Amino acid sequence: MILPSREDRGIVVFWVLPALTYGVRLAASGVLILAGLVMQGVLGSALPGVLLLAAGNLLLLVKGYDNRVDFEGFEADAHWERVDAGKLEELKDLHARMRRWDRSLVDVTNPWGLLAFVLVAGLLGLWGVATEGIWRILAIDAAVLLMPHWVTGIRSILVRPKLLVRIDAIHEVLDRAAPKLRDHQVTLLMLLGGTETPIPDDVKFKVDIKGRAEGFLGLYGQVVINEVQGSSYPYFYVVLVAKHGFGLHQAFRAYRPSGEITKEFKREKNVEVFVVRQHTTKTSGYHTKPDAAIRIFDEGFRIAKRVAAGVAA
Repeated sequence: MILPSREDRGIVVFWVLPALTYGVRLAASGVLILAGLVMQGVLGSALPGVLLLAAGNLLLLVKGYDNRVDFEGFEADAHWERVDAGKLEELKDLHARMRRWDRSLVDVTNPWGLLAFVLVAGLLGLWGVATEGIWRILAIDAAVLLMPHWVTGIRSILVRPKLLVRIDAIHEVLDRAAPKLRDHQVTLLMLLGGTETPIPDDVKFKVDIKGRAEGFLGLYGQVVINEVQGSSYPYFYVVLVAKHGFGLHQAFRAYRPSGEITKEFKREKNVEVFVVRQHTTKTSGYHTKPDAAIRIFDEGFRIAKRVAAGVAA
């Protein structure tokens, strides 16, 4: 659409006189356009009436539709929160609806909008060339009133493609591992940034092993995103976490990973961290495909069960 709906008016910024109230803007634009049409009818010429049409249309040019949250107003206060599986589905649904909102026919930044622009421009051009008199004037008027709206008012959306890639990767692992996890507690955790309006930024899951030994804090499944030639690839790995002094390093030393899996151990603050992940090189391993991700989880889960029972891996 050219003019925003009543619901969208609060997120619209106009190019000309942005402080002008919406009603006054419409009235002024209507007067200018009507005056231009009357002048053309009286004079029988596109000029100078088309200049009034252009002036009236200029008042209606939208600088941008913007439904993004202003991140600059937030303080860096990220924290993880427990969420249920339904929350992840809500985020995926929200992302799909935002993508549909972005596909306006009057917006050259998406394929359908670009196609519509080319078709309308071509038809108006043919109309103007093939006719004369009042019909040619109408073709010129239509071009002046319609075409500028395709290249202004670009819709901008808050897109979290990396978050959606993480969600999909985690869903795949949890779905395939569900039979093994029936006796254990699985918690989904979401990283929220901001203080006034928390924004979802990352997601991971935690497995609390049933009957775990004191000091073993659980198994975590996480995803980082690797950007390669403009595409986002999930890199899934698992982390076993225990309190300092638990002895997780013994399990690390006892574990013998296969060729495609590697291990790491480190101590951070008051915890011991044991990482199981896919081996990477400068040219490969940056993407853990579903089969590889479930193998990594299975390895970590097997180790976690033995560690939780007080047995070295």
